[in-house]
Amino acid sequence: MLAVFSYAFHALAPILLLVLLGYQLQGRKIFSEQFFKLANRFAFRYTFPALMFVNLYGLDSLQDINLSLAAFLICSIVVLTLVSIVLANLITPVRKRKGVLIQAGFRSNFSIIGLPLAEGLCGAEGLMVASSMQAPVVIYYNFVSILALTLYSDEASFDCKKVLKNLASNPLIQGLSAGVLVLALRTVIPCNPDGTLVFSLSGSLPWLYKTIEYISQIATPMALIALGGQFHFSAVSGIRKELLCGIIMRLLLAPVIGFSMAFLAAHLGLLTINPPAVGIMIAAYGSPIAVSSAVMAAEMHADDVLAGQLVVWTSLLSIPTIFLMTVAFRALGML
Repeated sequence: MLAVFSYAFHALAPILLLVLLGYQLQGRKIFSEQFFKLANRFAFRYTFPALMFVNLYGLDSLQDINLSLAAFLICSIVVLTLVSIVLANLITPVRKRKGVLIQAGFRSNFSIIGLPLAEGLCGAEGLMVASSMQAPVVIYYNFVSILALTLYSDEASFDCKKVLKNLASNPLIQGLSAGVLVLALRTVIPCNPDGTLVFSLSGSLPWLYKTIEYISQIATPMALIALGGQFHFSAVSGIRKELLCGIIMRLLLAPVIGFSMAFLAAHLGLLTINPPAVGIMIAAYGSPIAVSSAVMAAEMHADDVLAGQLVVWTSLLSIPTIFLMTVAFRALGML
């Protein structure tokens, strides 16, 4: 049992320490709040797209993407979305809080915390598989979040063209699209007699690939430090009920529903549950709500105060819940 706890600790400790470092830097006023916001923006716009691209570039071909796992993840997140819509309408009568609660139910921090978590739990293989799952998950998260926040906004005016434009301009989606494009091109680029490609980014333009790789390497530490630097435990009077329900939806209900569906799918022979798959599911179902959800809520006239507090408290409380899930699955021999 000690080995099980040791495994969980070693997987999660680096993530926790980087978040705590950011919180300490904020508390000691070494960096301003504006710095952490800019660091988070830089990570979102540049380092994570580079990380998405590099991880997909590391795949041999599109056939390495586990389509059955990707399809299952999307199906399970759709179920979480439907459950969240029902619960949000039951929990609060305040219209602009409903979209925020719907986000809490289905949208995890899969990009910032999910990737390092998958790597910590399953090593390089976990990171590679998690990266290949980013494209469908990120597209779904952004599209449905925009839809939910718009429909439940006090100023609801759904614009399909604007939604598609927001998706196309999303840096994560752009990085993923570039990676998928490179994998697709590999199938048509001719090979040398020794089996190597006539042209490849890493082989023909190593200076460019190395630059992208360097940028990708700072993605996770920068984002986690910025996350810690933006923690604020402000008053929650007036939103206690919605805040508590949102926390329960994200950290307890989502893992229960998600893993129940996974075990049922595995029992029916529709899904293979192996360590990388378990690591990705913990990241998708058990990680806190995405930091960008609060920014999106503010931009779309939803309750950004509730959204911000959900980010803070789910990020804090996810530490023990993810640890317990890791211990449980390790004890069962699934990690």
